[in-house]
Amino acid sequence: MKVLQVGAGGFGRTWLAALANEPSAEQVALVDQDPAALIDGIPGFVDLDAALRETSPDLAVVVVPPNVHREVAERCLAAGVPVLVEKPLAGTREDCEALIEASARADRQIAVSQNYRYRPVMETARRVLASGELGEIGQAQVDFRIHHDFRGSFREHMEQPLILDMAVHSFDLIRFVTGLEMAEVQAHTWNPPWSQFEGDASAVALFTMDSGARIAYNGSWHPRGQFTDWNCRWLIECTGGYLTLDRDVVKVYRGDDVHQPGIHRLARPRLAHVLAAEGDGAGARQQAGDGLQERALAGTVGTEQRHDLAGADREVDAVQHADLAVAGRQAADLEQRLDHRVRRRGRH
Repeated sequence: MKVLQVGAGGFGRTWLAALANEPSAEQVALVDQDPAALIDGIPGFVDLDAALRETSPDLAVVVVPPNVHREVAERCLAAGVPVLVEKPLAGTREDCEALIEASARADRQIAVSQNYRYRPVMETARRVLASGELGEIGQAQVDFRIHHDFRGSFREHMEQPLILDMAVHSFDLIRFVTGLEMAEVQAHTWNPPWSQFEGDASAVALFTMDSGARIAYNGSWHPRGQFTDWNCRWLIECTGGYLTLDRDVVKVYRGDDVHQPGIHRLARPRLAHVLAAEGDGAGARQQAGDGLQERALAGTVGTEQRHDLAGADREVDAVQHADLAVAGRQAADLEQRLDHRVRRRGRH
């Protein structure tokens, strides 16, 4: 597969290393507006259109700031090239919708990199809940407290760095792990006094799911105390017990007596769970419609208000069922193979 990558800095370096170690990928072009960012061994371009014409890639990997995702991805799609874009799908909901429309016009797929779905611990938790052994989800808590030093990056100047850069992973995982969709959200964001970011680095959000369950998200992209890992710390309480996820360990507590904690067992994460999900149609892939939903949630949380998401759900359903372009198998299969390498070299 001939791969053109747009964006050589920051996490672009992570993707370069991952692609270099992927036997099925031939790195035919690296595009960056800064000539100094280009590297030896890969044909370098500062002109994206020239790179598309001269190399005829099978896939474009877009690793640029979210506010230019639309411009870059639209040019690739117009050239007939499927796109794998870093999360979020784009910087605004309007841009997300425009990309889906552009994908449909070009009859080429666009996929969003949501690599956390591929982590065995997440697939393990999803399978436990989907099995029904714990009954109906009633409420849940998802906590994120991690700081990564982004000094000198575009993230320092984002209006909502936590929501757009990191919480989109958590929002996607809430939907993926529980199998539920958000119907309503109430949220508030703020910036702690020591934050390196100009925009709000902390947030709380209360989601009402389509089942009526409530899920509370509490996160910070610049905490003083880091007490979670990248997967978040989860407590999901159900009618027949509860599940915890922490530090790559899933514990399942079963019992019908709501006044007792229940008996617990370990649900051991297995890479085979992820591979089986691909085979049985459960699908860890993040489609363009999912990216639109995450961006809708991010935009809503950023406005610090109560908002009904039913309209967003209907719009995403229309995207997914009207044969508009969704994640292509080439892009999705490549992302699955690359994910474990990407995780070791950097965090999204």
